[in-house]
Amino acid sequence: FAQDKVNLPKDKADEYRAQARRLREKLEGYLGEHPDFTLKKMMLSGSLAKGTALRSLNDIDVACYVSGADAPKDVRALLDYLAERLRKAFPNFSPDQVQPQTYSVTVSFRGTGLDVDVVPILYDGDAQWYGNLVSQDDGSFLKTSIPLHLDFAAKRKRAQEKHFAQVVRLVKFWARRMKQERDGFRFKS
Repeated sequence: FAQDKVNLPKDKADEYRAQARRLREKLEGYLGEHPDFTLKKMMLSGSLAKGTALRSLNDIDVACYVSGADAPKDVRALLDYLAERLRKAFPNFSPDQVQPQTYSVTVSFRGTGLDVDVVPILYDGDAQWYGNLVSQDDGSFLKTSIPLHLDFAAKRKRAQEKHFAQVVRLVKFWARRMKQERDGFRFKS
C-alpha cells in the first residue's frame, strides 16, 4: 500500500532534489560574484529533504536565509524583497516565474511544472543557522534552524532505518485524508 499509494518514488525524489540543487547552485554562483548580496544561503528543507515526502508532492520547500539587518520585518514587504532579490539572482526567469505568496515566494519551473516554495528566514549570522521563519499559522516569526531540523530527522532515520520515515509518511497520508473528510481537522506535521 505504502509503495503504491503513499511514498514518493525514488526516481521522482531524485529528480526533484536535482531541480532544487540547480536552483541553489545558481544562487551560490551569484553569491560568489556578489558577496554583499543579502541572500546568504538556500537549503532544501521540508519533507523532500527529510525523506518523508508523499507521492502527492506538488512543490519543493527551500529555505532561503536572508541577512536580517537589511531585510524588512513586515511579512508582505519581506516577501516582495525576497522575490526582487531572487529575480536579480536568476535573470533567466521571467517575472511571472517568481511570485510572492502568503508566506513564501514560489519559483515555477516551466520544464517540470513543479514549483519551489522559497521560504525566507531572517538570519543574523548564527553559526548553527538559527533564524526567524514566518509562521504559516499567524504570520509571526518563529526561531528555527533548518540544518538542526534535518539533523533531527536524519538521526531518527539512522536509528530506525526501515520504519521512521515510513511511519511519518503514513501519518501524513492519514492526516491529509482526515483534513479532506473533516472540516477544521488539524494535525501539524
